[in-house]
Amino acid sequence: MADDPQNTPGNGPEDKPEGAPGTSTGSERQGEAGKGAEGDQADAVKTAETARAAAEKRASEAEQEAARLRRSNAATKGTDLDALRSEVRAEFTEALVRAELRAAAAGKLRDPADALALLDVASLAGSGGDIDAAAVAAAVDQLVKDKPYLAVADQGSPAPMWGDVGAGQRDTAEPEPATPFDRLRRAYDA
Repeated sequence: MADDPQNTPGNGPEDKPEGAPGTSTGSERQGEAGKGAEGDQADAVKTAETARAAAEKRASEAEQEAARLRRSNAATKGTDLDALRSEVRAEFTEALVRAELRAAAAGKLRDPADALALLDVASLAGSGGDIDAAAVAAAVDQLVKDKPYLAVADQGSPAPMWGDVGAGQRDTAEPEPATPFDRLRRAYDA
């Protein structure tokens, strides 16, 4: 046993004084070994209590934040409703103006959608959300005056005539030659 590394001088328990670092007494070793079930349960209970306390703290903070947000929303709710009402009113008024504009342009323009594209709809709405039918009719009349090519053609006047562009079937003054030789004779006689 002389070659045994554990029996070399300085490695045995008898060589270290009691209380020196790295040494433990018999009662300490028993405490660690005996700690097993009771010690682990105590640590688990302590950890669970700590986690529960942290969770309760987070829950109370979340409840306080929710209450603060509810108060904040209640304070601004009145102005949000007014803004929402005015936005809906503006959209509704614009839709009414567009309908009035289409109705006014129906008999005057070839395509009433041109009036919607070329006129400023927002300027035709009144300040209180009412629509001035006279202003809409005047705007359509001004559009017809400025851009007469958008207007519906009068029933009494004929459609604009286009010049001869040289396309399509034509009536000829002379009959078509019967043979190719007749065609050549006509070409050289001319």
